[in-house]
Amino acid sequence: MLVLLATFSIKAQIYSFQTLGLEDGLPSNQINDFIQDSRGFYWLATEGTGLVRYDGYDFVTYREASQPERLLVSEVKEDAAGNIWAALENGLLRFDGREFYDFLLPDGIKVRHFALSEESILISSQNNQLWELHNEQWKPLSLPNDISVNDIEIFGNEVWVASDQGLFKTSKTTEFWERLDSMVIYHLSFDEKYLYASSNHEIIGYESSGVKKSTRKEKVLFLQAGENGYSGLNNDELLLSWNTEPLHLGEENGFPQKGFTKVYTDNFGVVWLFGGEGMAKLESQSLKTITDFSERANHQVNAVKVLDNGALVGGFSSGLVVLKDSILKVKDAKNGFPFGLTLAIEEFDQTRWYGTEAGLIKEKNNQYVPVNLPYPGDFVFALKKAKNALWIGLGSGLLSYANGRFERTSEKYKLPAATVFSISEAKRDNSLWCATYTQGFYRLHNDNWEVIRELNGNRLDSLRFSCFTAISKNEIWAGSLTEGIFHFTEKGVEHISPEQLNFAEILSIETDDYGNIWVGTNKGLMQIDPNQNIFSIPFPGSLSRVSSSPQAIGIQGDQLLMGASEGIQVIDLSSYLVERQHPGIVLTDVKMFLGEQMEWRRFAEDSLPFTQVPSELTLPHDLNFLSFNLSGLSSFNADRLQYRYRLSGQSDEWAYAGNRKEAILSNIKPGNYVFEAQATRLGEEWGTESVTYPFKILRPVWERWWFITLLILVIGSLITLFIYDRVRRVNQRLKLENELIEMERKALRLQMNPHFIFNALDSISSFIFKNDPRKAVQYLNNFAKLMRLTLESSMEHLHPVETEVSILKNYLELEKLRFQGKFDYEIELDEEIDYDVGIPPMLIQPHVENAILHGLKPMESDGQLDIRFILEEEMLEIQIEDNGVGRKRAKELKKRKDHRSMATKINKDRLRLLKMAVNQNIEIRILDKEDEQGNALGTKVILKLPAENI
Repeated sequence: MLVLLATFSIKAQIYSFQTLGLEDGLPSNQINDFIQDSRGFYWLATEGTGLVRYDGYDFVTYREASQPERLLVSEVKEDAAGNIWAALENGLLRFDGREFYDFLLPDGIKVRHFALSEESILISSQNNQLWELHNEQWKPLSLPNDISVNDIEIFGNEVWVASDQGLFKTSKTTEFWERLDSMVIYHLSFDEKYLYASSNHEIIGYESSGVKKSTRKEKVLFLQAGENGYSGLNNDELLLSWNTEPLHLGEENGFPQKGFTKVYTDNFGVVWLFGGEGMAKLESQSLKTITDFSERANHQVNAVKVLDNGALVGGFSSGLVVLKDSILKVKDAKNGFPFGLTLAIEEFDQTRWYGTEAGLIKEKNNQYVPVNLPYPGDFVFALKKAKNALWIGLGSGLLSYANGRFERTSEKYKLPAATVFSISEAKRDNSLWCATYTQGFYRLHNDNWEVIRELNGNRLDSLRFSCFTAISKNEIWAGSLTEGIFHFTEKGVEHISPEQLNFAEILSIETDDYGNIWVGTNKGLMQIDPNQNIFSIPFPGSLSRVSSSPQAIGIQGDQLLMGASEGIQVIDLSSYLVERQHPGIVLTDVKMFLGEQMEWRRFAEDSLPFTQVPSELTLPHDLNFLSFNLSGLSSFNADRLQYRYRLSGQSDEWAYAGNRKEAILSNIKPGNYVFEAQATRLGEEWGTESVTYPFKILRPVWERWWFITLLILVIGSLITLFIYDRVRRVNQRLKLENELIEMERKALRLQMNPHFIFNALDSISSFIFKNDPRKAVQYLNNFAKLMRLTLESSMEHLHPVETEVSILKNYLELEKLRFQGKFDYEIELDEEIDYDVGIPPMLIQPHVENAILHGLKPMESDGQLDIRFILEEEMLEIQIEDNGVGRKRAKELKKRKDHRSMATKINKDRLRLLKMAVNQNIEIRILDKEDEQGNALGTKVILKLPAENI
C-alpha cells in the first residue's frame, strides 16, 4: 500500500498549500529570503519594509529610525550567537534583538550575497567581487577571471563559490581556487555533513574536503539542505526529499503558481514557499487528495477500497474510479459500468464485488456482471469479507456467500427483517457485527447469532445510529446524526456529546492501529485520540465535505481513505501521526489588565531581546492586574496549540488556558514572582521547555520597613510632644490660675484700700459728731454690706451679675455719701440677663472708682455716672460712662496718680490673664467724650466679656 500511494498519478494527488499575503498581515509581498532562527522565530528579508519577524501569528517589522522608508533586504542569516544578520544594498546589519549595528562596505560596493562563520564575514558584490571582513576592515579576495558569482558559502572553514563557470573552493588563507565542477551552479546549501550544489541537471553533495559523495538527477534552481534531506525549487516544480523518496509537486498537485522562487523547510517539517507573491506553506505531506476524475457535477465517493493488486477503487454516484500504476480510470455508464450509485466494494474468492443501487455486481476478467440474489432488485448497502465468507447487507436483511452459493442468513437464524446498512468485523476476537436501522445490531460470535437491541441500558433501536465500527464482541463505537458518538464497553458507555463535536452529524467511523477513532462528518474529517481529544483534519485541495455513506471511510495498513464530495482524501498515518518537534513558546507582551497600556520604561531598566518585553519589571502595589501575551512557536498544527501557566511565589499549580494565548493575573499581592508558561499540541504531553519571566510587586509605602520605622519615630515624637505640650499647658494653666488668684487678691486689696476704709469711717464719725445718726447708720450699713459682699465674692472666680450690681450700689452709695452728693449714678441691667450669668468679681470697681475720683470729683457741678450691663450674641458688654472732666484734665490735676496707675495696671493684668484662661476674646476700650469744639464731656469705658453661665 505504501508503494501504491507513492506512485499515484501526479495529476490525481492534490496537496494543501496555504497562502499568506497582505490580507493576512504580511507587510510586503516581495520576500527575498526566509529563515527560522534557533528561538523558533521566522525572519523575512523583504523588499520595501526591511527585516520582518513572524511568530506564526503576527508580523513585526524591525527598522532603525535613520533607515529609509523603503528598505530592501536581500538575505537574512543567523550567527552562532543568535544574532540576526540582514544584507542591504550598501551594507550589512547585525541585530542583537535590541539594537542594530551597521557594517558599511567599501565605496561603490553593493551586496549580492553574504556568508557567516564563527571567524569571519564574507560578501559577494553585484560586480562579482569577493570581500572578507578582517579586524573590522574589509579586504578583497581574488577570484578566477570572469567568474559570475551566483552564491557563496563558508563550509569546513573554506570558501565555496557557485558560478556560471562551475563550483570553486579555496581556503581563506590561500588564493588558490580549486574547480570542483564545470556545470552552471545556481545555489549552495549545507547541513552538518555535506554541502549541496544545485544545477541544471544534478544535485551534488560534497564533503568539506571537496570529495563528491552523492548525486541526484534533478534540475533545481534553489536548494535548502537540512538534517534529514533537502527541498528544492525550479520554475514550476517543488522537490521534497526528507527521509523519503523524492516527491515532485507541480501545478497538478496543488503547487501554487504565484511567483514563488525559493523554498524553506523548517524544524517542524513544514515547507515554506516565498518570492514575489507573498508566502505559502505546506504543513504536511501526509495529506493529499484524489480528485477531478469525472465530468459529472456530482462525483461524491461513497465507498473506498484498496484491492489486492494495489489499485485504489472508489465508488461514486455513477460508477467507479480506479487508480492503478499512476493511471486514473473512470468506470461509468459510458465505460462499461451502467449500474449507477456504488455503495460498497470488497474482494472475495479472487473476485471483486460491488454493492450498487442495481444490486450486487461482480468483476471477473475485467467484465462487470450483475449477480442474481435471493432478493432481486434490492439495494446492496454493505459488503464485508469475514469468517471465510462474503457478507452482504441488503435493504431486506443479511446474506452470506461462500463456496459458490448464497445463504439467507436472516431467515436461517431467524433474525428480524431490517435494512443492514453497515458490517464490521472486530479485530480482537473476529466477532461480526451488522447494523440495522430499526432492530439494533446482529452479532455473530462463536457461531452464535444474537440480536442486540440494548447495550448497558441503552435502547439501540431508539438511538438511530448512522455508522459504527466494532472492536470486540463487547465493545463498539457508534455514531448518530443528532446524538454524537457512543462508546459501548463491558464497563458501561461513554458519550461524546454533539457540543464536543461542534454539533456535527456523524456519517462514518473507523479505528486505526494507533488507538485513534476517525470520524467522517458533515463538517469534515475528525480525529479522536486515545485520550479522547478531538481534532478537525483540514481538507486538502478542493474537497469541502465528506460522503454521507458509512462505507466512505476505510483504513488499510497505515493509509486512511475518506470518500468526499469531490474525490478521495488520503492520509498517510505513519507520517501524519509521527511526533513532531515540541513547540517552543515566547512571551510577546505584558499589559495592564482592564486598564490603559502603561509606559513600562518607568518600571523596568531594560527589555528582553527580540520581543521588547520589559525585563526585571518592578511595579507599585496598585499596578497588580497584569496580562501576559504568549505565542507558541509551532508551524505544524498551530491550531492545536494549548497553553498553561503558573505564578511561582503565589502557587505551584498550573492553570490550564486551553488555546487562549493570554494569561490574566489579577490582584497580585506584593512580592517577588516568576511567571512561567508552557505550550504543547492538543493530545501531546507537556514538555520541559517553558518561558519564565521574573517580576516584582512592591509593597505599599506604609508596609515598608523604613516607613514603619519612620512612622513609629513620628508617632513617638508626636506622643512625646503631646505629653510635653500637655504638661506645659497644665503648668501654664496652673501658673495662670495662680496669677489670676494673685491678681484677684491684689484687686481685693485694692478694693479694700485703707484710704477708702479710713475715709468711709471718718465720714461715719463725722455724721455721729454732727448728730446725724440716721445717715451714720445708713452709711455704716452700706459699708458693712459692701465689706460682706466683697469678702464673699472674693472666694469665687465668677459671681452673678446681680451680686456685682449690689456691690456697685453699696460702693456708690458710700462714695456718694462721702462726697456729699456731688454726683449721681444709675445702673441699667439688660432684661435678658439671667441670674446664672456670671462675671469675674472686682473687675468693674476700679473703673468706677477712677470715674468718681478722676472724672467726677474735680467737677464744680454735679456729676453723673451711668453703668450698663448689656447681653448680646453670647457676649456681656459693660459700659461705665461719666460726664466728668475727662482723662486729659485728670492728668493735668495729677491727683491720686499712683493709686490710679496701680488700679489700672492691676485690672489690665487681670483682663490679660482672663483672656488667656478662657481662650476667648476679651475687649476693653476707653473712649474720651468730646463736643464739636473738642471740649471734654467725660469718659466712657466699654468692657466686653464672654457671657458665662455659673
